[in-house]
Amino acid sequence: MIKQIIKLIRVKQWIKNAFVLAPLLFSLNFMNMQADIKALLAFLAFSFTASVVYVMNDILDRKKDALHPKKKNRPIASGAISVKQALFIVAGLLIADAVCLYYLPVKTALTILIYVLINILYSFKLKHIVLVDVFIIAIGFILRVYAGAYAISVPVSSYIFMTTLFVSLFLGFTKRKMELQHSGATTRKVLKNYSDNMVTQYIVISVALTIMCYALYTLEPSTIERFGTNRLIYSVIFVIYGMFRYLYILDKYKDVEDPTENVLKDKGLISICLLYVLYILVIFTHTI
Repeated sequence: MIKQIIKLIRVKQWIKNAFVLAPLLFSLNFMNMQADIKALLAFLAFSFTASVVYVMNDILDRKKDALHPKKKNRPIASGAISVKQALFIVAGLLIADAVCLYYLPVKTALTILIYVLINILYSFKLKHIVLVDVFIIAIGFILRVYAGAYAISVPVSSYIFMTTLFVSLFLGFTKRKMELQHSGATTRKVLKNYSDNMVTQYIVISVALTIMCYALYTLEPSTIERFGTNRLIYSVIFVIYGMFRYLYILDKYKDVEDPTENVLKDKGLISICLLYVLYILVIFTHTI
């Protein structure tokens, strides 16, 4: 049952909520214990909220999922967890969510509420509209960043906003590309409006704009002043490699519709992420 609950609330998908922690890293507040605790609470609050959305969607789509070759194995669709049990799990997640939000600023709670409302619209209508579906996914990532920023009371740079937007579009379009390769085994109606060539072009544009905006962020006067050095520009190498590595993983595991599990296991991608964080720590410790 525990394994089924973990599968139901999509714990593996919580990696997406790492975006909540981005403001903590880039504001250099990670040495502040109070900021660390608030950022962690924001991460957990967003994760619990996202899990509620996942569970509710599974309840609503249980009959359709039961006809899907892969989704039929989901806990609710397969009958491993009943609708009544799922609703109890939702209640538990909401209570845990409320406890986390109690210790966070109101703006963080409002940001998460906006995320929920957008996901409701996405589930019932927006996911069927070409391009809008991917932009809604991108907005979800942007809201994660703002939730983390509000939690520790720091502003979000314009370039960080743009970088988040473009890297989110990159992630959204790469997901659509993987789904297109499995169009015979998916129930996502919007895919008929996409083509492999079109999505590939969107991915290339998103990669280029992500790298450009991040590079501009590292050269922004306020960023150089905050870090006390212009050496953050060299971290662009990690960003480029990370995005290229992600594309490599998608190409290597073409038979997988959702690459999240493979991404979490890829030593190359994990290593470059750790090296990126380590590089920022080195810059920080040599400038304080």
